[in-house]
Amino acid sequence: MTFVDQWRTWHAEREAAVAAPGGDLTLTGTHWLVGDTQIDGIPGTWRAEGTDVRVSGAEGLLVGGVPTAEGVLRPDQRLMVGDVELKIVRRGGDLAVRTYDPHAPAVRRFAGIDAYVPDPAWVVTAEFTPADADQAVRTAHSRSDRLVDYPVVGTFTFTVDGQHAELLALYTGHEGEAHITFRDATSGQESYGAARFLFLPLPATAGPVTLDFNRVTLPPCAFSEAFICPLPPPGNVLPFAVRAGEKAVLDRPADQAAIPRG
Repeated sequence: MTFVDQWRTWHAEREAAVAAPGGDLTLTGTHWLVGDTQIDGIPGTWRAEGTDVRVSGAEGLLVGGVPTAEGVLRPDQRLMVGDVELKIVRRGGDLAVRTYDPHAPAVRRFAGIDAYVPDPAWVVTAEFTPADADQAVRTAHSRSDRLVDYPVVGTFTFTVDGQHAELLALYTGHEGEAHITFRDATSGQESYGAARFLFLPLPATAGPVTLDFNRVTLPPCAFSEAFICPLPPPGNVLPFAVRAGEKAVLDRPADQAAIPRG
């Protein structure tokens, strides 16, 4: 399979994933748990309890397929109310319940993900430098005044057309993964303005690694206004244009969006 064929397969899988049940387009709400909390359209009273969530009076809630009106719920459990999937998320010391509706309007509007033409020139070699064990960066988020201290996993240093670049990578909850959130000269002009993401396996040691900017993705907040997304650390704003990866979400015309997909 050629480089372009591999990218096309990846791109098609991305488009399918964001529109699938539980995908980014289906998120309809992020409900932070402050004391006893009721969630619109979802039965029960929800409360944070340590790193878990306690629910009561939740008639119709299925936990792993089992009816569960009350009890303590963990983030790794599958929670459903009818067609709506619920996910427990933790950000810093705070807990929230997210609601994913496969019939969300954003799914009906979705016409694909606009992206740059894949280009092997945007597969660059970078030097990885691991961070100190206790290094963290306070990070702002889109559509929110929330500030979260994310651990720093390391720095990727590279050169593009003679221009030096250095990107800080964070740990945002997935073991063994480095998360780079950045802006560049295309942001807000040709590509999504808040940020774009690049995920890659966390290198085991310092040394050269490959960054494939053709695999840059839009953040979840590009697909649903119910997401908040980490914004780039101060140094992760590149002065040059990264014309690679995903650019923007494409919507159907309003008259076509009313027609169910599939």
